[in-house]
Amino acid sequence: MKHYLITTFAAAFLSSLICFSSEPFKGRFTSKDLNLKLEINLYDESVEVPGMEMFGPLNGYIAGEGLYRTWYISKIRQIEGQKAIVHFSNDLGSETQPVELTLINDSTLHFREIEGSVMKKAVGKKLVKITSNFEMKRQ
Repeated sequence: MKHYLITTFAAAFLSSLICFSSEPFKGRFTSKDLNLKLEINLYDESVEVPGMEMFGPLNGYIAGEGLYRTWYISKIRQIEGQKAIVHFSNDLGSETQPVELTLINDSTLHFREIEGSVMKKAVGKKLVKITSNFEMKRQ
């Protein structure tokens, strides 16, 4: 019985590693410091963006408490190994932000704005830029 449990656990663990390596840019990530949530699937348009259901499933979005607008993935420029470059657009489509996503390890993703518009957060009655480089943890 003990051998069976160890074998089952090992098989489950190995299958989760294989799943991660085959689709590393799929999942939910959060930044507790910035109170942001990123949900992505760069391999398939399967993510429902809250408040934007009329567009159907997309590749992902970033949103959070106080973040001015929901930003959805409007274009995937490239995916190479542990790095991906994507374009986020705000929910009005009036601004686009290229972002480099880098997987540090299986549970940590680095988010870096490259150029263009900057994402802003409502603080009181003002819009302030959020930091352009931060890490997010897989949920």
